[in-house]
Amino acid sequence: MQKLKNYLAKNYVWLTLLVILVVAIFVRTYEFDNWLYFKMDQSRDALLISNAVENGPQNLPLLGARAGAVKLKHGFLRLGPIFYYFQYAAGVIFHSTQPYVYAYPDLFFSILAIPLLYLLLRLYFSKRNSLLITAMYAFSFIIIQYSRFAWNPNSLQFFLLLSFYGLLKFLNETSEKRKRWWLAVWAIGMTIGSQLHFFGFFSLVGISGLLIVFHFQLWKKERLLASLKKEALKKIATYVGIGVLVFAIFYTPVFISEVRKNGQNTRNFFEAIGSKPANKPLTAKISKTVTENLKYYCLVTTSQCYGSSLKNELPAISVTGLILLFGAILTFRKLREKKISIAQRDFLILLIAWVAVFTILTVPVSFQLRPRFFIVVFALPFICLGLLFEYLEEKINKQWAIAIALLLTAGIIAWNTHGTYAWFKEQAKSQKSAFIVKRTLILKAKDGVTLGQLQGVTDWMYARHQVGSTLYYYVKPEHVRPLEFLLTNKRDKKLNFATLKLNGDPNAQFFAVTPTKNGLDPVTKKFGNDIEIVTSQKFGQITVYEINFPKRVVSSSFKLKKSGGGEDRVFWKDVFTFHTSNKQ
Repeated sequence: MQKLKNYLAKNYVWLTLLVILVVAIFVRTYEFDNWLYFKMDQSRDALLISNAVENGPQNLPLLGARAGAVKLKHGFLRLGPIFYYFQYAAGVIFHSTQPYVYAYPDLFFSILAIPLLYLLLRLYFSKRNSLLITAMYAFSFIIIQYSRFAWNPNSLQFFLLLSFYGLLKFLNETSEKRKRWWLAVWAIGMTIGSQLHFFGFFSLVGISGLLIVFHFQLWKKERLLASLKKEALKKIATYVGIGVLVFAIFYTPVFISEVRKNGQNTRNFFEAIGSKPANKPLTAKISKTVTENLKYYCLVTTSQCYGSSLKNELPAISVTGLILLFGAILTFRKLREKKISIAQRDFLILLIAWVAVFTILTVPVSFQLRPRFFIVVFALPFICLGLLFEYLEEKINKQWAIAIALLLTAGIIAWNTHGTYAWFKEQAKSQKSAFIVKRTLILKAKDGVTLGQLQGVTDWMYARHQVGSTLYYYVKPEHVRPLEFLLTNKRDKKLNFATLKLNGDPNAQFFAVTPTKNGLDPVTKKFGNDIEIVTSQKFGQITVYEINFPKRVVSSSFKLKKSGGGEDRVFWKDVFTFHTSNKQ
């Protein structure tokens, strides 16, 4: 018994972290495939990556997903392709093109972010407070939700933490050899994170830049002169070389694409950042920024404040406001202490730069803010609570301070557990009936339709499909691509399908997929009342009908025209084809 007690006392940190990880993995993987969020963006990416998984990496694009849906003068502004390459790797490793497989990288990095956050926190906090902060982060409702589906911003939280950890270690490392390795870690986090979301790109550059400037105090003349000495210039050249090498490796596809497309994406980038923001007065934007930041920090911290009005969320909003206020006050208070180490000062400056850069970036887009923007600051409110825990340990009896910290941590986790449970309950009910959902906070449209329901609909249509006929389906716009992918994923070369159009196809077989609560109303509104229902089947939030149009005129000479959209991207096969054609 004594040996067990000694073992637990000696290894309580790793054992506690292991327990946190096990429970965190459970809530991130429970009913992962059936409850997967699978809409337009996810199915578009899945169609693209499945082609590469099945037919080779030459079918991978050199640029990634679109940054927003606004078309610019020269097409769309696109991110780097690293998100697609992660998905491709998952497809190859698991030998699968199932939608949930493409969500594995986001799930994986979400889980890895938990121990990484603990390591980052240990640069400043005690083991106990680091564990408490990590636990609150691991069980935050919105962080859990953003780990359970595929989307390019979702893994940003891991690479943001990785870059900050690498930079702090680099700035405070004494060994020159290890210093270079930590610089490489920072550069990897920067180059990958910058390809996942442009908000992340600007945040990483701004926060890292400010920390470097304050660490080296580059505004002081003597510091600048010291950096111009021969030995210092050699080190700087080495550091710049490492950063450039990492950047070149991860941005090689982007560089090749820019050469092939004459700098199209670069022109789109400058056009996008130079475009006119929302036509609102600056005062209105600042006011909106304050409100939106408080609302979304509240969501991250407590799982509340996701509605349009904050009047009914006074307890949660008050708690969040106090946490952020205490965090700001205690950060500046600590910086004024003379005995603070350089490493501690760097950590606190990082927090200030983190908040400042993110807040400034939210002002121009204050009226377009969504939860995904706050992936950049998911960890911040919990770190602010950690500063409060540290302060209490300094000012009051240690046992009381620990008790208060444990109580506050338990309260935050309980709040978020309630939010996660409520969301899971909505997801479960959505599989069986037309249930109103409120907690799927990815986009404004909340229909409760998950991959499990869409797969059920697809399987039902496929089972009823008559060999030789063309399957036409009607569905809401956001579900057109998902059904297209799921039908394509049947790998049936004899299956022809298209979205529903009234035509003269003699071999047509018609289906309609509509919200269960609406019945066939959306179809009759578009195509008239001349519809005959053959049979139907309900799949929770959606119902699928096999239908006929009795008065439709059939033409024996009808031919189905396949519509094909052009791509504004270069693929690796285009690069390979270019070299092959030269040989020929």
